[in-house]
Amino acid sequence: MWAGAVKLRVETTLPRALTELPAAALADALGGPTLFDLRRNGEPPLFVSVLVHGNETSGWDAVRRLRSELTASSALLFVGNVEAARAGVRALPGRPDFNRVWEGGEWPEAQVAHAVAEYVERALPRLAVDVHNNTGRNPPYSVVTRQDAATLGTARAFAERALLATQPTGFQTGRFARFCTAVTVEVGTPDDPSSADRAAAFLRRQLARSPTRKPMADDAPLAIFETVARVTLSDDAVLVPETQRFNFRTAPAGAMLLKRGTLTAHAADGADLGEVYLHNRNGATLLKRPSVLAMYTGSIQAARQDCLCYFLEAAGLKAATALG
Repeated sequence: MWAGAVKLRVETTLPRALTELPAAALADALGGPTLFDLRRNGEPPLFVSVLVHGNETSGWDAVRRLRSELTASSALLFVGNVEAARAGVRALPGRPDFNRVWEGGEWPEAQVAHAVAEYVERALPRLAVDVHNNTGRNPPYSVVTRQDAATLGTARAFAERALLATQPTGFQTGRFARFCTAVTVEVGTPDDPSSADRAAAFLRRQLARSPTRKPMADDAPLAIFETVARVTLSDDAVLVPETQRFNFRTAPAGAMLLKRGTLTAHAADGADLGEVYLHNRNGATLLKRPSVLAMYTGSIQAARQDCLCYFLEAAGLKAATALG
């Protein structure tokens, strides 16, 4: 599909029959990434994207429940990597990660991403929400790239913690934050039914909001963490699944990250932080210093496709502006 498909498909209706299909069946029904333009009455739309990663299906499952609210509201819905969804994988073999191409590139996926971003920017959206699952055990959290009141308020309306992302490059929320309030919501693992529940509840609240409603002052604390290093692994690595318990918690010095193999840790500017964080002992890789982890995954395939985890620093607590 990707070899020649560079034109974005746009539809103006969201058929009930389509929302009766599971994610794996969408490739046959749609043929490729599709943007549903459901704007009404000239109101600023809510933009929602799902299935940017094909095996992260909770967003689509939430959309299936919300068809009536989406079609009754002013909304834009992007259904992303349906070919990967058919195969049940994050991205098809030999193809780029569809959430790493939103800053450009020569891949057909990057051309689709560019078309989506331009279309949505012209629509002047009030909010952009990209729904994702995690491959590892993490508490629910938002990902943001700005710290203005609207962004932090939206993040707090979803969860009590947010990740201020400085890397990797090319992800959708970073691109959309240039022209509107934009968040990624990480709703849990796709095999957990509460992940779709969580996504549906948050989107329902956002759809119900009046486009002209002003944010309400709120003292609800939002714990903000900043990514300081992205951690990748060698081909011979053996993971430590129980290390997932440290996601968004402080892992002590000496905590084992790999039973065997080597890791690299790099800052957003490319600086090598391995000597700061990592220590090898008897073939295993351990933490040299206490560190907050995020997105540590027990899936070797997911770790090889993206990364093993991130190291975070707490950016403190802020009072958020509740938009939910």
